[in-house]
Amino acid sequence: MLIALVVFAAALVQGVLGFGGALIAMPLLVMLIGVKTAAPAFAFITVLATLLNAFHWRAHVTPRDLIQLGLPALVGIPLGVWLLSRVDEALVTRALGASLVLYAAYVLLGLAVPPPRRRLWAYLAGFTSGVLTGAYNTGGPPVIVYATARRWPADQLRGNLQTYFLFSSVLALASHGLAGHLTATVWRTALLFAPAMLVGHFLGVRLCRYVDAERFQRLALLFLLAIGLQLLLAG
Repeated sequence: MLIALVVFAAALVQGVLGFGGALIAMPLLVMLIGVKTAAPAFAFITVLATLLNAFHWRAHVTPRDLIQLGLPALVGIPLGVWLLSRVDEALVTRALGASLVLYAAYVLLGLAVPPPRRRLWAYLAGFTSGVLTGAYNTGGPPVIVYATARRWPADQLRGNLQTYFLFSSVLALASHGLAGHLTATVWRTALLFAPAMLVGHFLGVRLCRYVDAERFQRLALLFLLAIGLQLLLAG
């Protein structure tokens, strides 16, 4: 029941903000069921969630930008899945905590990076995002920071990121399958996630019309900061 509640809350955040669901869910699921079950199970759920979002924003996608982010992710995601199998779980948990703290602090402090002038930055963002996606489904921060630095319009940002997340989550799920991570326990957990995700997403999409998205995002980031610090201390 608690696991379903976590997924519901994450899907609600994803529906309201358009991103952030995995950042909310993964640290809590890691504490509840461990990263080696949570990562492949939530990868399956992420495919469902991003499929709905990508379809909704498909008209605003710019293929060239997607290719520049997606190609390096092809390398990063299998590497992240490989690391999940071979790196100590406590180390992975601390790394997850550190990435959450850094991302939350970056946004809450209103920091900004100069607009990237070279494609190398897109490749670096895609590769880093791929590694984080393969290891624990939190590949959002690098590409969100990159997209924000590029000053993409809101609709283009949503379209590109949701389509990128769909591509990366499908690849992550396939990589977990090839690595033998999709055990019976993982599938049972994923099936438990699915109804909560669908209900949370449905409500989030409708609430986004009435909720102050900026204030909601700030509260979510403060929550992420607290969870990240807890994971760092627990690891």
